[in-house]
Amino acid sequence: MQTDPFMPKAPPHIPAELIVPFDFRGDKEYSNDPHKRLDSLRDDYRAFYTPFPRGMGGQGVWVFTRAEDIRAVLKDPQTFASGGLRPFAKAIGEDWTLIPVDLDPPIHSQFRTLLNPVFSPKSMKSMELVILERAEEMTTALTDQKEVDFVPVFARPYPVSIFLELLGLPLDGMEDFIEIEENILQNSGDAQIAAIRQLRDYLAGQIDDRRRNRGDDLISFAVHAEVAGRPLTDDEVMGICVMMFIGGLDTVTSTLGYHFLHLARHPEEQQRLRNHALLIPGSVEEFLRVYNVVTTGRRATRDVEIAGVRIRAGDLLALPTTLASRDPNECPHASEVDLDRESAGHSAFGFGPHRCIGSHLARRELTAALTAWTTRLPMFRLKEATIPRSSGSGVIALESLPLVFL
Repeated sequence: MQTDPFMPKAPPHIPAELIVPFDFRGDKEYSNDPHKRLDSLRDDYRAFYTPFPRGMGGQGVWVFTRAEDIRAVLKDPQTFASGGLRPFAKAIGEDWTLIPVDLDPPIHSQFRTLLNPVFSPKSMKSMELVILERAEEMTTALTDQKEVDFVPVFARPYPVSIFLELLGLPLDGMEDFIEIEENILQNSGDAQIAAIRQLRDYLAGQIDDRRRNRGDDLISFAVHAEVAGRPLTDDEVMGICVMMFIGGLDTVTSTLGYHFLHLARHPEEQQRLRNHALLIPGSVEEFLRVYNVVTTGRRATRDVEIAGVRIRAGDLLALPTTLASRDPNECPHASEVDLDRESAGHSAFGFGPHRCIGSHLARRELTAALTAWTTRLPMFRLKEATIPRSSGSGVIALESLPLVFL
């Protein structure tokens, strides 16, 4: 199968029949419709190996496509580790690690216990009014518009502004912060390394400020927190702050894009939500199921067989959790949105010990956005002759979404 001289080479232990030249970063079908493209891969393979690298390490990955296998991997951190897959610090010659996502049990549990109360349902419920007010404020500003590009006008600034306030960072720096985050997650080479260093330097200044002037924000929390009865080290504080910065600036933005693209293409469902606001929370869950945006990674710690393939210690795995949600073996008509569907569950926030800590905040932001758009703005549709494009190997996102108000 490896006849293309420009295709990376797979390691010799990978069976030739399991090598598929799928590129998360360059596949045209994936750019046109990432969810449909991933579904097509599941139709042909339970597991396969692509020699195209997905992250910074330059190494190919095993891709798993069925819900049962994806769950099994994510629930077994002893065999499939999360640590070491995001070498941002090493890229600039440092040793901090993203906390808690780049830690494995049992150390992971200590930091997850520290951070869980900050993002608990109770803590996030106290923010509901603020979130709804932000959504209403931003939609009200659009009432005189005839068309908008949803991504830069709403999907990006709405959740990012909320998270910047949680971090205690200035809103007037939003565009700079977004550029840094995109260069870290979407770029490579010198641009990526420069962005990591830029973020480190900026956060170091913020951390130093919070040591002198404690505030009521997440950076202050990290600076003054204790774990296992001791203060956090400087590297641990940096790891938490970098993780919160990166994690808070992309996933909700990306998710909003696909939810609103669906509503723009399905006016009957959009009208139904306008007529029956009580359907919105359940619709958010259904949209999360169908339009999951995350592909997470793991590293095999030992030789193991799963999904009928032999994985060697050190092999990397890619787990598109959208494929778990859309697995027809677990949910009828799994690739279709059904606003009347009784809960079939979804994998949008992952499984196991690394399940997304920000899920309660994300749900409230998504619900408030749908509520504001369906109560304060007229019907909208996709602008004619528009072909939305997607990109992203870890978190897929629409590059733009031009909407026209009716």
